[in-house]
Amino acid sequence: MLSLYRINLLTLWFSIVLCCLSGCGYKIIDKPDYLEKYSTIYISPWINYTSEPQIGELISYYLRLKISEGNLLIPVFDEKKADLILKGRVKLISFSPVTYETFLKTKERKINFVGEYQLIEVSTGNVIFKSKISQDKIYTVQEEISETLDPGKKQALDLLAQDVADEVIHQLFLNSESFEHTH
Repeated sequence: MLSLYRINLLTLWFSIVLCCLSGCGYKIIDKPDYLEKYSTIYISPWINYTSEPQIGELISYYLRLKISEGNLLIPVFDEKKADLILKGRVKLISFSPVTYETFLKTKERKINFVGEYQLIEVSTGNVIFKSKISQDKIYTVQEEISETLDPGKKQALDLLAQDVADEVIHQLFLNSESFEHTH
C-alpha cells in the first residue's frame, strides 16, 4: 500500500514539474519536421575577416556542443559524412568598454555583432535555410587586473559566442517558421 502511495506521489510531483516548466515557457525540443529525414550535421568554422580571429571557431564550437546536447542531430567532423552543413560568416564585430575603474580594470564590455548563416543539404547542395543574426549586448566581465591591453575582451567574446550559438539553435529548432525557406 505504501509503495502505491509513493508511486502516485511521484507521478503527481512529476506532472506538476512538467506543467510548471511548460507554463514558464520551457519546452522539450523536438526535431522540426523539415529536419526529420536528417541525422548528421557538419558545422564548419564560421568565416571571419574581422580583427577577432577566434570568434568563428568559438561559435562553431558552441554550436556543436549545443546540438549534441539536444540529441537532435549528430555533429560529425567530416563534411562527407554529414547530411547537412551549417556554414556561417561573421560580418562585423566591435567592442567598447562600458564600465571600467581604471584602464586595466574593466567591468563591462559592449559587443556589436552581425553575421549570417545557412543550412545546406549535402546530397543536393541546396540551401535549406539562411538567416542573418545580430547581437548588441553588454557583458559583465570579471574585474581582474591583467597584463593584456584589452581586459575582459576574451571573456566577453566567449559569452558572445555562446549567445550567438543559442540564437542559431533557437532559430533552427524552435522558430523555424520565421526562417527564410529557400527550397
